[in-house]
Amino acid sequence: MKTVRITAKTVDEAVEEGLKKLGLSRAEAVIRVIEQPSSGLFGLFNKKDAVVEVGAAGSETEDVTETAGDMTSAVAGAADGEEETVSAAEEPGENVMGGDTEEVLTAKKEKRGREETPFSAEEQEEAAEEAKRFLTGVFKGMKMDVQLEKMVSEERILFNLHGEGLGILIGKHGQTLDALQYLTNLAANKNFRHHYFVLLDVEDYRQRRRQTLESLAHRLADKVKRTGEEIRLEPMSAGARRMIHLALQNDGAVSTESDGEAPYRCVVIRAKQ
Repeated sequence: MKTVRITAKTVDEAVEEGLKKLGLSRAEAVIRVIEQPSSGLFGLFNKKDAVVEVGAAGSETEDVTETAGDMTSAVAGAADGEEETVSAAEEPGENVMGGDTEEVLTAKKEKRGREETPFSAEEQEEAAEEAKRFLTGVFKGMKMDVQLEKMVSEERILFNLHGEGLGILIGKHGQTLDALQYLTNLAANKNFRHHYFVLLDVEDYRQRRRQTLESLAHRLADKVKRTGEEIRLEPMSAGARRMIHLALQNDGAVSTESDGEAPYRCVVIRAKQ
């Protein structure tokens, strides 16, 4: 008896389809859940279907996939791959979601070792409009009333979001905001040879977050200087770790480095010998 792999919106639907395909009852079948379904970001993006294997004991696996008829899983896989590539960059010169825009762009130029062609104001404005259309669609789908305050400079396009109950757009330590920003950049830059960096903020959250991290960095650095013992911070996103590194880069008494593997990667502050 062969084992089949089934993809459907729910685990139960996938199991029933597998049992039907093999002509088995639940009592006769061996069922293994490969992946649980996920509603995705905001319930709109990166949705994932359930994946199960159904068969009998001692059976061989046959890759037979039944899908729900949409492209959300494929899109999710592509987005996950892009995000993994971006997150693997190393600080302090890394380019990550939610990173400081001016410094990230400078690092990108230096890494490529060539001068960027001057930005076109017309193209940048078009990119801003693409970003605005994307965000408007997201907020409409979420039934949220969000006002977009747009500011464009040579280095970036900033949208500061205003409204009631926008905490859902920030998430824990800004993770949801970073994810939305990542998707917005994909939408805004799909037609351009330049990367017009789109920065999203909610009621100036990013500035408050930066100030909090810088204050934390200096306070812990002072403790390291007093005790001589290293301090290991809690796991943080690459963008947050980078802010810690930058806050202490000119402190001659301490050094910082990142340690561990994502998502448990953290900053370690040590006294210089």
